[in-house]
Amino acid sequence: MNLNNAVILITGASKGIGLAMAELCLQHNAFVCMFSRSGAPIELIRQYKDRIVDIQGSIQHEDDIIRCIQTIKERFGTIDIIINNAGVASFASLWDITSEDAHSMIQTNLLGLFYSVKHAFPLMKHENKPKFVVTIHSIAATTIFTQSSVYAATKSGALAMMKSFRIEARPFGISVIDVLPGATATEIWDKEFLQQNKHRMMKPEEIAQCVVSALQLSRNESDTLCIEELVLRPWTGDL
Repeated sequence: MNLNNAVILITGASKGIGLAMAELCLQHNAFVCMFSRSGAPIELIRQYKDRIVDIQGSIQHEDDIIRCIQTIKERFGTIDIIINNAGVASFASLWDITSEDAHSMIQTNLLGLFYSVKHAFPLMKHENKPKFVVTIHSIAATTIFTQSSVYAATKSGALAMMKSFRIEARPFGISVIDVLPGATATEIWDKEFLQQNKHRMMKPEEIAQCVVSALQLSRNESDTLCIEELVLRPWTGDL
């Protein structure tokens, strides 16, 4: 798919992989709708002011998602690509995870994904052009780690949701790409752990480049090939 003038919604777009995705998509001349709690960086808005729609809200609140989609509908009338990136994590043994942290992970990683895809779908179906739903999951969706019980449950549930949605959405011309990155240097990690292990982690920009390459290779001139899943790991293996 050619990203030129594509309308792209990115959740969790203010930092980490989401911000790297936004910057790269803007470099490819896309219109990028950046949804996040803290808002898009001011310098990015200044640089790409005609191509950025900055929408603040929480993925945990369905009303915020509905407002986000309505804003995009009024501006563009469509969504070509949605990149579901918003996510939270709490790494601890199951008995040490607070109920509040468990609810936050479920609400963000699972229900937030449901909200965004459910309400974006009406703007994506029934158009005679390729559409994509990309979700940034985690290698924890398929690989067992300690101190990740609830987090892994939300990520594996999200992966199952998107695998089912892939089949449901195909008749409407929508393709689904699942991205399962291993350790990536983002703020999801404890600061001390990140400082000690950053040299063994992938960069958000590397993940973004892989996703953009997958989009560009999928349903291009031939409109046959589509990459459905990307598993990305540091070459040294899992942490």
